[in-house]
Amino acid sequence: MALVDLDQALSGAWRAFEHEADVVRVQDPPAAAWPALRAAGFLPKPQVVMWRAEPLDSEEKYLATLSGKDRYDVRAAYRRAREAGLRVATEPLTVPLLDEFLALYERQVALMRHGWAVAVQQRGGILAEAETYRVVTVRSGDALVGACLNQDLPAMDEMRARFSAVSADQRGDSLSRVLYGETLREARLRGRRWATLGRDINLYGHVGNAGLFGFKSRLGFTAVPGQAVEPGSGSHQADRVVRLTALSDPTLLLSYAPESGEAAAVAAPLWLNVYTSAEEPDVRPFRGVGLAGTTVHGIRPT
Repeated sequence: MALVDLDQALSGAWRAFEHEADVVRVQDPPAAAWPALRAAGFLPKPQVVMWRAEPLDSEEKYLATLSGKDRYDVRAAYRRAREAGLRVATEPLTVPLLDEFLALYERQVALMRHGWAVAVQQRGGILAEAETYRVVTVRSGDALVGACLNQDLPAMDEMRARFSAVSADQRGDSLSRVLYGETLREARLRGRRWATLGRDINLYGHVGNAGLFGFKSRLGFTAVPGQAVEPGSGSHQADRVVRLTALSDPTLLLSYAPESGEAAAVAAPLWLNVYTSAEEPDVRPFRGVGLAGTTVHGIRPT
């Protein structure tokens, strides 16, 4: 990544870095400069996005908001868990349970291309707020094969999935659908308006991949700017993706839709940008709930 200032972005001086970086970024660009940045190929965007959905008052009503295929996938995930004899439960957070989860989480992160064990770094903070957590656990016998740390935030009318992990033999979307289905159930039981899947860095192709975006959106969650949920959560950035050497193909980012003024842009639906070297890319896996639109950007292979 190359960090440049506003003048370098608008003058084209940023091109001195286009053979050394995958992303050229202006950090905290003033809102008045966003139209000029867009014209120069830099997309103003939130640094982080929050995924949220309304659980509604029943599972049936919630599932009815999904496509037929996505509804089938959720039900099939629960059926496979039952057929495998897995035990799904919701438990309070204790030190032994957190350490059991972190061992599972670290094994999962170790398999990622650019894994970052954030939950391990935040162990002390999580334990300091242990009474606010409800943990969805999935066990095969006595072994923990999946878990999701959910934090109840009544002041925000929200049940937030902070961290989740599944064992290597349970990888794929199936068990994760069960974990997040139980997060929705817990939000429903507690009368919360929102269930959220936490914050993501708004660049799907590095720490988080494009598949993560597709998975969350197919579960009926909408990506919104972090600032729209928690004022001061994350900053504004303007990115230009110039190559995919260290990024996955495709790479995704969510930009502000063209609006007049910062407040309007943050409140409006986000615009999906897909960067790929494919000549005929299939963007159907990245259909999103509540998106303003989608643009495909061709990137020459390097």
